Amino acid sequence: MVGTSSQSDFSDKEDMYVHSMTLKQAKQLLNSPRSRQVITLASCGGKKVGVVECGDPNGYPVLWFTGNMGPALSILLYHEIAKRHRIRFVCVDRPGYNSSDDIYSEHGVPDLFEFADMVNELTLLLKMWQFGLATFSLGAVYGLAYSLSFPERLKGPIFMVSPWLSVKTPGTLTMYRGIARYAPNFLIRTTLSTLPHMNNFLNMWSTLGSSPVKTSKRTSSSTSSSSSMSDDDDDIEGANIDNLAFSISPGRSYIHNQIYTNGLWNLQNRTGAHLDAMVALEKIDWGFTYEETTYPIKAFVGDIDENVPIQAWMYMSNKMNNIKLNVIEGGGHYLLYRMDFMEDLFTQIERSVYP
Repeated sequence: MVGTSSQSDFSDKEDMYVHSMTLKQAKQLLNSPRSRQVITLASCGGKKVGVVECGDPNGYPVLWFTGNMGPALSILLYHEIAKRHRIRFVCVDRPGYNSSDDIYSEHGVPDLFEFADMVNELTLLLKMWQFGLATFSLGAVYGLAYSLSFPERLKGPIFMVSPWLSVKTPGTLTMYRGIARYAPNFLIRTTLSTLPHMNNFLNMWSTLGSSPVKTSKRTSSSTSSSSSMSDDDDDIEGANIDNLAFSISPGRSYIHNQIYTNGLWNLQNRTGAHLDAMVALEKIDWGFTYEETTYPIKAFVGDIDENVPIQAWMYMSNKMNNIKLNVIEGGGHYLLYRMDFMEDLFTQIERSVYP
């Protein structure tokens, strides 16, 4: 089933990229113990996994799988939305990112079902007996592997934002198919930062992290009613704003900057991005195909997605019996940066996990 939504469908919610957050609030979120959890796993010989939580600590748990190069701390952008929708929003740093060890039995070789086993133990340790699941981009592959192993742990459909597809799918970019076929693993690792989707990722975080204040009509009253912004907030005014297409609030800009810095650090010092690239380019066997999955999926795909063309998803949706495909008119790959879209997404997630 295929549905269509346009940008105007979100116009009565948050402005497209604007969500009010002061710099003080952003720093409190980043320094919160919930944002810096490190869990030790018994089944992996005491290896550790980094976890970030935000939103309502007493809300219904929803697990989020990021895309390649997306650190777990990126979910802090959605703290207020998750809190408003009574969601305990949880994200794990995959193996090789930040505090997360390489948990795979064959070091340096990702295994999607070993990852699923790790997540299953982790969620039990976090007392997430049943939970919702949402993913972005490459996170879809990991999410589907989990649904094949532990469907009974999930509540509601899997919500997939701009989900990745096998590079063998008709309609996917020829460039990715060529890299997957001809580039050896060592070359993928040494040239990872030059791949087009990496440049898009880093440029987007860099741009969002250098934006000055812009307050929407919906949020201006709450911002102006508070005592004047802290001195830290005023520092954003001096940021570089050349060629910016839009501006965001100082707190969100600060978090974007931290994500950008963390992404670069992981790219230069850790193996997670390389492990993810091996999965994305299918340098390892996934162990399943999308057509073999059965768990219900609700997917959101932009009709001008520059990484996973809509034509590829139209083809795949006709091969799957468990998916409802929602096409976002005027949407690119990075729908998760649009607060209007994310507001709508959390509304749907809340309805799916609460009776």
